[in-house]
Amino acid sequence: MKLTNKVDVLGGPRDTIEFPSPARTAAAIRRLAAVYPHTALPSIHEELVAVRRHATTLRAPGDPDDSRVDPLTKALARGVSAWALHDLGDTREALAMAQAGLLDAVVEARDPSAEVWLRGVQSLIAYRAGWVHEALRYARLGASVRDMGVGTASVWLHSLVALTQATLGDALAASAALRAAADARKLARRDELDEIGGLLVFDPAEQSAYEALTRVFIPGAERRAIECGETALGTYAAITPERYSSTDEMIARVSIALAYANLDEIEATTEALRPVLRIEPSWRVDGLRSLVMLVHERLRRPMRVRETRVRELQEEIETFCQMPLSLDTHT
Repeated sequence: MKLTNKVDVLGGPRDTIEFPSPARTAAAIRRLAAVYPHTALPSIHEELVAVRRHATTLRAPGDPDDSRVDPLTKALARGVSAWALHDLGDTREALAMAQAGLLDAVVEARDPSAEVWLRGVQSLIAYRAGWVHEALRYARLGASVRDMGVGTASVWLHSLVALTQATLGDALAASAALRAAADARKLARRDELDEIGGLLVFDPAEQSAYEALTRVFIPGAERRAIECGETALGTYAAITPERYSSTDEMIARVSIALAYANLDEIEATTEALRPVLRIEPSWRVDGLRSLVMLVHERLRRPMRVRETRVRELQEEIETFCQMPLSLDTHT
């Protein structure tokens, strides 16, 4: 499955990377955050690194104030860079970068929205690394921020609490967190991060994808997981290019596959996973590969061990995971 690079919608990668002013640096990181979900990382990585370095370079004491990048831009630059490091599989560097961005958000920018969003970044990184208790801790810290000015990031954090609780086997806590996410959606007002969009907004389609994955881990909720996943896919099929998220669409598809695997419906599992296995290597972020391997695990049943169709699907999954995202695999 070849996903179209839609970076040109919002300005696209530049042939030359120069950010001579704080204003241009701020505009650049906001554009990169906006296009990231629907852009293959190799095509914007070089620019992202340059923007982050410019945003976080220490200025000499005698430099004029108008040469300094504002704290929110620094926080966002580090947050988006942490996301990229995570997508490339560098978990420890990603968490270190996210922590630095959090300090920018809390100490310098004093921006609750950025604080909550960066807690979400930390939680997501930890979760996909398999550190689920750590992911829950980060999610709770973000969800506990009480500020009416925080937008959809609050919905994301409650969704992350639900996902981590479900993964740990606490169905009651997960269900309560899903209700909290639904309530947060009703109360959320769009903030500055939501207006930027991309990585910084948590749309209803993403919420449905997260709920689908959460319900996969709740016993007896497989059919509801499939419904949530299909809702997300229906939304992504009709969504405008600048609001599309390739990874979240794939999360919805993997969640449907996992639900069918739990139900021991092999043909449906294969059909649901097929579009994921066909995506180009430049879109195979590390977190997606780890989710796909969960399907491989769910298929490991004694009664199925000698079935050709199960073995073939597992082999396809293994082949998919052997070709991870690389900065040299841009297509």
